[in-house]
Amino acid sequence: MSKVKIIGHRGAANHTENTIPSFESALEQKVDGIELDVRASRDGQLVVIHDSVVGEHAVKSTPYETFKNLPNGYEAPLLKDVLKKFGKKTFLDIELKHDGIEEAAVELIKRYCNPEKTMVSGFDADALSKVHELLPEVQLGYIYNRTQDEEARHNCPIDVVIPQFRLASRELIEEVHDEGLVVWAWTVNDEEEVRRLVNLGVDGLITDHPDKVRAWLAG
Repeated sequence: MSKVKIIGHRGAANHTENTIPSFESALEQKVDGIELDVRASRDGQLVVIHDSVVGEHAVKSTPYETFKNLPNGYEAPLLKDVLKKFGKKTFLDIELKHDGIEEAAVELIKRYCNPEKTMVSGFDADALSKVHELLPEVQLGYIYNRTQDEEARHNCPIDVVIPQFRLASRELIEEVHDEGLVVWAWTVNDEEEVRRLVNLGVDGLITDHPDKVRAWLAG
């Protein structure tokens, strides 16, 4: 069996997610890659952040400087700063949380990353297709969390199928492998679930706790 990749979900959970310290911690835990989320602020900045609302501020209708300071002294970083720091250090899975930011994200990837060692992922097959048109060498990952959305993965030229872990069945994994693609499951934080997925032949585990998953795999 080939080695199962461990991907740090928004970095690692011992720091506030999607922050520079969380990504640094994931690297210290020897991840095979880091997953991060991207949204655009009102002033057109690409910000690494998961939620659409920060405190009382909706990201899309608020300038970056207004909401960038997070609780506990953390800061929501700009995508360009994350890519400058980590774009050549590790594999990055850049999830676009909404459409309309494909071109800006691709320009930053071209500038700061090795596109062949970078993936753009998301729930929107149309947005992924647009990324492919702009930068065909970047890998694509299709994310879904409902069975009825699985078929949409055939609507774009993806490399990685990324189901919510409960949807990662033996049938799905075998079908995807027969297509020459790979399966990464998210978000996997339970030892029993790790063992189930590995036994089914999953190729990657997206987790909040890379160190624990690595220990479970070693055991």
